[in-house]
Amino acid sequence: MDPTPGDEDAVFIHPPFTDFPDAHKYKDGLSYNVLATHPNWFLDPLDYQTVNNGNPTAIKYPQQLEPPRGWCPAKKKELKDGWPEGEEPRLRCTFCRRTYAGVNAKSMWRRHVFEKHKIAMSNRRADA
Repeated sequence: MDPTPGDEDAVFIHPPFTDFPDAHKYKDGLSYNVLATHPNWFLDPLDYQTVNNGNPTAIKYPQQLEPPRGWCPAKKKELKDGWPEGEEPRLRCTFCRRTYAGVNAKSMWRRHVFEKHKIAMSNRRADA
């Protein structure tokens, strides 16, 4: 499931996030939504501060690469019968091919990124 540099169809994007396919088309630069629309674009976990990464040039995971607030167009409870099978909005991991759906998808995404890739997101409540 994890992409590797040897995967022919995988594109790895590294900080400062200016060198990626068709970068000139994205005036606001790389964001989670841009990554989400390109399922073969990935971030490299070695570029980010982790619990056990000794890379002195590693950076904190940028907030613009987290799923945005209000990412789900309609919560399940707002839909009479829920989403049609296979059509529910999904969040994808920016490091691998894992995806999450449902009202708790963002929490599950954050937990996955921390537990599998060892990268912690900033706590927005504490940072606000």
